[in-house]
Amino acid sequence: MDETVYQIKAIIVLDNNGKRLCSCFYDPPGTPITPLTEKDKFEKLIFEKCKTSNCELEIIDNKVVIGSKQSDVWIFVVGNSLNSNELALLDVLNTLISLFKKACATDESIMITKKTFLENYALIRLYIDEIVSDGIIFEVDEETILNRVPIADNAAQSLNEAIEMAKEKAKGFGFGFL
Repeated sequence: MDETVYQIKAIIVLDNNGKRLCSCFYDPPGTPITPLTEKDKFEKLIFEKCKTSNCELEIIDNKVVIGSKQSDVWIFVVGNSLNSNELALLDVLNTLISLFKKACATDESIMITKKTFLENYALIRLYIDEIVSDGIIFEVDEETILNRVPIADNAAQSLNEAIEMAKEKAKGFGFGFL
């Protein structure tokens, strides 16, 4: 198995207190699964190291870590080793930030906040899954990802239209309770 294919060890999103909002750890096939206690320890290590340095690029626990602070949310992309391609990790981080901003956008702001992140968690997880699978970077083109993952408003609108259509059809059959 070509180890260079497995570029990503983890995508981690933490709040201002270092608490996990989302984390996806990837272990290459044939390697033991990282225990939860080690994941927690690694997240704390990243947060402690980066809360003062802004963590644009760090080497932590023999892994390349690229991160960015967005409002009250920290987003980190962790390479699988010291040999990880920093530019590929940066592409993943930039794509994540851009898609997260789209998912978290409100009428007042396009900032990623803890509140908007958690409100849009399902959509954000879909974006992460489109970008990385099992530690392999699959897609970093934002438009391609947006075409694959429906925007929540459009999906909700389509669902509401389907419900209204079903109600109309049910009325035609004499179901007056709808």
